[in-house]
Amino acid sequence: MKRILIIGGSSFIAGQFIRNYQSVDSITCYSRRPTGYDKEIVVKAFWDMPVESFVGFDAVINFAAIVHRPEEKNQELYDEVNYRMACVLAQKARQAGVRQFIQMSTIAVFGTASRISTATPEMPRTYYGSSKLKADKELLAMSDHEFKTVIIRPPMAYGGGMAPGNMMRLIRLVNRHIPLPFGSARNRRDFINVKNLIEFIHLTVEKEAEGIFYPTDKEPYSTRNVIEVISEQLGVHTINLPSPSLFLRMVEKIRPDLYQKLWGDVVIDRQLALNSIGYEPRYTLEDGIREMVESFKQRK
Repeated sequence: MKRILIIGGSSFIAGQFIRNYQSVDSITCYSRRPTGYDKEIVVKAFWDMPVESFVGFDAVINFAAIVHRPEEKNQELYDEVNYRMACVLAQKARQAGVRQFIQMSTIAVFGTASRISTATPEMPRTYYGSSKLKADKELLAMSDHEFKTVIIRPPMAYGGGMAPGNMMRLIRLVNRHIPLPFGSARNRRDFINVKNLIEFIHLTVEKEAEGIFYPTDKEPYSTRNVIEVISEQLGVHTINLPSPSLFLRMVEKIRPDLYQKLWGDVVIDRQLALNSIGYEPRYTLEDGIREMVESFKQRK
């Protein structure tokens, strides 16, 4: 049985991990607000965790972060939480004798790249991506035979109920029963079912892995594919109209961020996605969206 310390227990992915593995491993969770998990310790700031908090654990998983917020323009805030705090926590873990530190990072370190491979330069375009990249580099530099660091850079996660993010926005959009402009969408985007993600994270703990990983679902999907699956799970008929090229050029010019999310490609090279620890994704897009639609209906 592994002894795992979770930092940032109130995050969505951390909650999924704890609920699925608290009966398998000994998990202690540090949170900034109560979540009701067993062995949870609520602190005002993760900075205040003493070295003694890390003693006796095999692995530390850091979920604590400020995610991308378009309205937040303070780069110093992102660096403080996503970069400097992550490094301080890792240093304390190392001092306490922890063997492995797992950092949840992001493919946002590659900016707006549509194809991510070993040759893709790390060029973040947001404070979020920039702060995560700084942490990734410093944490990897700490790694040695006694202290292994793992950097996990997943694409957008979905499933597990009310997952935050763009997938739930699409579910709400489809539920409005209005024609949508994705009939000609042939883009390809990688996603990851949150159950695949937490299984992957757990496997990195079991195998005491180290390095950078890019877990994904088995295959990428187009926005049209996603809308079709959502419509099927909601039990509604959605009219998916083709998008005129002029309309798409206007969207790309006026709202490049929106265009990239809905019509753009984000594909991780299979050589990166096929990881060295032997994980095979078990859950599908249909599985994840079914869970989200069920939660959406219950809330509604």
